[in-house]
Amino acid sequence: MEVRYELEKKGIKVTKQRVAILKVLLESTVPLTINQIQDLVDLPMDLSTLYRTLDTFYEKSLILKTVPLEPSQTVYEFNHLVHKHHLICTNCGKILVIQGCPLHEYEDEVESSTGFIIDRHQLELYGLCASCQKQLNVTKKEKHTHV
Repeated sequence: MEVRYELEKKGIKVTKQRVAILKVLLESTVPLTINQIQDLVDLPMDLSTLYRTLDTFYEKSLILKTVPLEPSQTVYEFNHLVHKHHLICTNCGKILVIQGCPLHEYEDEVESSTGFIIDRHQLELYGLCASCQKQLNVTKKEKHTHV
């Protein structure tokens, strides 16, 4: 996928910094924090430039943004226009992608009952990943005691 084309298609001015940031997001197979992006970008760049660029990308729907537990852990990923949801570990912060969507029928019901037109949604499920369950010696029966 051509990075410059993606920027131009969204009406975003092409700069070296924007190309470098978008390239990192395009090549990543997992959502990245701002610090991870900064480490992977091949140009020196301060955090304020990175935040402004990511905000621009998000406003233009070029990337997706997920706030797992607190704003400092916000993760970013390229918007491949594939509908997906996330499982987020509350212990280690690991994020897994859930394929498929169980909410489409529910959206239809909500639209019918409220007259509201839903154009998108985002689902994030929080809990403990398998590794953390093992590490913390937590069983499924105990799951609701960790909320």
